[in-house]
Amino acid sequence: MNPDRDPIRISKATLPVAFFFGALRTLATAAVVLCLLAQAAQAGDWRVRVEKVLDGDTVVLDGGERLRLRGIDAPEVGHKGAPGQYYGREATDALAVLVAGKTIALGRDELGRDRYGRLVGLARLGNGRLVNLARIEQGAAFVYPHPSDKDRELAGRLLAAQARAMAEGQGFWPEVLGSSGARAGFVGTKNSRRFHDLSCAQGRTINAANRVFFSSLREAFAAGYAPARECTPWPVDSGR
Repeated sequence: MNPDRDPIRISKATLPVAFFFGALRTLATAAVVLCLLAQAAQAGDWRVRVEKVLDGDTVVLDGGERLRLRGIDAPEVGHKGAPGQYYGREATDALAVLVAGKTIALGRDELGRDRYGRLVGLARLGNGRLVNLARIEQGAAFVYPHPSDKDRELAGRLLAAQARAMAEGQGFWPEVLGSSGARAGFVGTKNSRRFHDLSCAQGRTINAANRVFFSSLREAFAAGYAPARECTPWPVDSGR
């Protein structure tokens, strides 16, 4: 063996090995960084299982907390002997198909509470789909921009989805917009974004500066107003 050539041969042989382990270390470091970034991105999310669906816009979470889906409202189901509203049961069933028994992600910085103590927020499925938006797209809920909600971008997305659902005749829209009283005229409250039948006593108490009139249900919904709980024009569940 030539002692003068041996170090050179060894040096050349170690170059690929050094390159391999260097690249491996780089990949491992990149994987760790990506993992940390993913964890940071999800740090604000609360992932929780939906135990039960109560109606078309409210669920019970694992642990007992109730969550009201933000920015939307849905027809009521019958309660304590009172009749339900048209499509109330269908809206509840559709939400159950969407989330019951599944884990949803709630942005902690988006959560609030309503006057009943319920959580109010945006819910996302595992694939990132926004449940609140999906309800509007299905024609199983309508836009209800609560006055305390300042998220204009969300309100715009929901209202655009509602316009499409109305135009396409999704879910409850054909029955609601084609009902006998759909063109009776309505009065809305600018502050609460709710509207009433013109004959409603509560509607007549609205201050003139806070009052807005609509010629039809379609016009009221297109403006982003939701039907009031009192003197509501929403059809009653016929039990079909």
